[in-house]
Amino acid sequence: MTKQCEPLGITPERVSAVRGSLLSEKEKSDVYQLSANLSKYDKILNDGEIGCYMSHIRCWEQIVEQELDFALVLEDDAILTDNIIKYVEKLAPSSADWDYIKLSHGSKVKSAVDSMDLGDGLTLRKELKLPSTTTGQLISLSGAKKLLAHAYPITRPIDMDIQYWFEKSLRCFVVAPFPILNGDFGSEINKTDDRRFVKKRPIRRVLQKLRYEILLLCSRHKLPDFPKL
Repeated sequence: MTKQCEPLGITPERVSAVRGSLLSEKEKSDVYQLSANLSKYDKILNDGEIGCYMSHIRCWEQIVEQELDFALVLEDDAILTDNIIKYVEKLAPSSADWDYIKLSHGSKVKSAVDSMDLGDGLTLRKELKLPSTTTGQLISLSGAKKLLAHAYPITRPIDMDIQYWFEKSLRCFVVAPFPILNGDFGSEINKTDDRRFVKKRPIRRVLQKLRYEILLLCSRHKLPDFPKL
């Protein structure tokens, strides 16, 4: 990551991750409750997913503690492109007008409700369904505070939880084209328990999916205004 950042003029600060498997029972019970987990997600979170969420929380805490206007938060498998600097320069002055900006894509590209031309071939988009990845994002001070206020108990994997932006009143946007790509370096999360092979609860999954889709449609009016650039 340092080698990628240096040519772009970015001086990165490494935030040590949390290894969920090393948490004591007390440490784990302080941040995670099985009943809360299953009330909002159809699978029991593994230690890797809990640790990953806590690692992101450490980044949010630093934004608040250092009173940063915003921060570029990258996971260690991010592949950066030159456009990242352009996005930072264009969006930094308006950090008071947004909470969270997705800079990387998930398995599917989502459709936009509206878009705003940023110039230089870059756009800012409003999307009901956010990309399901946390490889790269811009998080403002207000966004970090909102995320921390809803962090515990941890109930979903971090990438899934951000998709419930309406629960946190997050002013979220998505950029296009994406300046950060996802590197296929393997996941520490699945070395503990592969999410694909944990016990499935199909009825619970269908009901939660239906609830999510309904809440999403009902939250369309909560989509934020575009920032003033």
